[in-house]
Formats: sequence, structure tokens, C-alpha cells
Amino acid sequence: MEAAKVSLFPIERIARDWLGSTPENDFDETLLPFHVLDDVYIEEISERISRDEFDYCKRELGTETVKHLEGMRFAIVHRFPSMAQDPITGQIVFESDLEEQSRGIVQEVIACLRLLRPVAQHAQFLGGTVMPDGKFAHFHFDNPVTYLTSLPNQKFFGVRTKDLYALRFYAPLFHHAMEGNFWKFRMAIDMYQSGFFQQSHWKARFFLWTAALESLFTSQSPGGQHSGTMVAKERIKFFLGSSTLIYPHGELTDFEPDPGLTVASVIDEIYCLRNHIAHGDKLPDYYYQAAGRSGFEGGSIVKGEMLLEAISSIIRQSLLNILKENLLPHFADTRSSEAYFTANGLTRKDLQRRFPNYSNNCRT
Repeated sequence: MEAAKVSLFPIERIARDWLGSTPENDFDETLLPFHVLDDVYIEEISERISRDEFDYCKRELGTETVKHLEGMRFAIVHRFPSMAQDPITGQIVFESDLEEQSRGIVQEVIACLRLLRPVAQHAQFLGGTVMPDGKFAHFHFDNPVTYLTSLPNQKFFGVRTKDLYALRFYAPLFHHAMEGNFWKFRMAIDMYQSGFFQQSHWKARFFLWTAALESLFTSQSPGGQHSGTMVAKERIKFFLGSSTLIYPHGELTDFEPDPGLTVASVIDEIYCLRNHIAHGDKLPDYYYQAAGRSGFEGGSIVKGEMLLEAISSIIRQSLLNILKENLLPHFADTRSSEAYFTANGLTRKDLQRRFPNYSNNCRT
């Protein structure tokens, strides 16, 4: 059957190399439509949507909100029929079920892209009809996000050509992970995505992201051999590598000096801040006033913001590493996780033997 319906998720910002010297920081439109998964493409969509398509929304949503819908140019697009036959059971699958399936596919792809390149965007998921001339119309949609904050180093992120190819590689792996019984991985994804959209309170975002780390690197068990700050920190350093950069190439602009931060150099402070929030402490002024790294034109990013950048980087690199290295079976559930970390000498007992004088050394 020919596609009669469409689901899409806008990509609000693409990379532009204004200096013309580094093609890797650009977005090659000639590659479009770019195939990602079965029936899923990155496409240029502005010519497929009538200019007055969203006029009816302006009264209810306001022109400022609707402009994000009117300005859509590139999107993750999935076309599907209004009716289909299940290839296994032979039963007819109706439009409502196909719409739900399509929405899930598109949401998975954009969630995967956020691991690769977390781009701030206002317009969200849309579903509509494919007209006989190929245009998209009669949309239903999630309201655009009118208030959106990005981490300082991600404010100018745009999707690059290299991100398209990375998405094509990771999207099938991501789909497999989200369809399977890989609960620790899936919980970490849920917490990371929730933190991405937690824009009103930075502490809530930070705490959701520490929950993502806890999902991956700790578990509940009798005797506490697989939980606690020391266990989490040492497992993160083991898994990613202590010297892994927080700002790999492309995570900072050409106008920001690279501080050379590594996983080992920030993980203690991440967990100190996490414990302050978790235990209801008054946060030390240090997190609001001390410089974390240098920003544009000699300005500075304060310690708290820098730690948000760092934890975002650690989560994203951890999740992508699990997919790339085929480590999902070790992050399926408590039993598989504990077996993996026990085999690598990373229980509390093992670590206490290695670090008998361990201390958190948190600021008060």
C-alpha cells in the first residue's frame, strides 16, 4: 500500500561552517533524503507544507509559538499506510495502531540523535497526512516548547553531516535496545531524556542525570556491594576510561579554550554535588561562583554549569559505548550488571581493598 500518513520530528538547527574551512562542521543538504532506518529518512520538508497550514493555531497558541511550526525545514520523517496487514498473523492493522507504532519509531530516532548531538528545539512531534501531490497536511502535533534552555557548550550545536552517518549506525542498535529486555539501559535513557526536557530547575536536571548514571553503574543488592558513591565513580572510570575527555572534538566551539577535562578530573565533583542535592544540603557558593572553564571572550562558565556539561557528556558517551561495543547483555538487569562488574573487580569489597583510605572530599 502507498503511504497515506506521515510522522515527523523537526530538526531545528543544522550546522553551518561560516568560515568554510572545516567541512566536518557543516551539514550537506545534497545527501537528503538521507536513509536512517526502514521507511525513516532525514528530509527537507519546508516545500511539502503549505505556508498557511498552521494559521488556525495562532489564536489558541499565539504567533510566537506557531512560528516554530512555520519555520520547520528539516525533519526525521516516517511514512506509513492508513491500513496494513500483519505479516505474521495476517490480521488487519488499523490506522490508530499504525500511528502509535510510527510515533514510537520517530521518537526513538530523535532520542538516539540526542545522544549524538543534543540540539535544542522548540517544535516537537507531528503527525499528518500525505496528500496525492506528496505534500504533508492536516497535522496533529505536540505543542512547541516555548521555554528552552541548553547547556552552555551545546547552545550552538547543530546537526552535522557526520551526525547523519552516526545516526544511521546507531539507530538500529538503539531500536534493538529499546525493544528488548535491557531494563538498566532503558531506565538510563528515560532519565537522560527526562533531564533533557527539565528546563525550569537545573538541580532537577542534574539529579535526573545522576539517576541515569546510577541506573547503569549501581544496583540494589544485599550487603551493598553494588551501590554507593565509591562504587559508582570507580565503575564509571573503568567503563569509559579515566582519561576520556569530557569535551571530545566538536563539543566546544573554536572560540572556547579546551580545558582538557577528563572523566577522572570531574567525577568526584559530580558526585559531591549529587550528594548535596540528594541529602538536602544548602549548596556551597562554590558551585555558583567558582569558574569551571573559560567561555567566549574571556568569560567563564561557573562550576555548577560545567558539571552539568560534564555529566551530560559522561552519560551520552556511556550509552553510546554500550551500543557500539555490544555490551547490552551486561546492562539488562541487576543480575547481569552485578556479574559484569564483579568479574571486573568492582564490588565495594574489592574497591575497599584497593582504596583503604578512600574519602569523598566534598566541599561544605
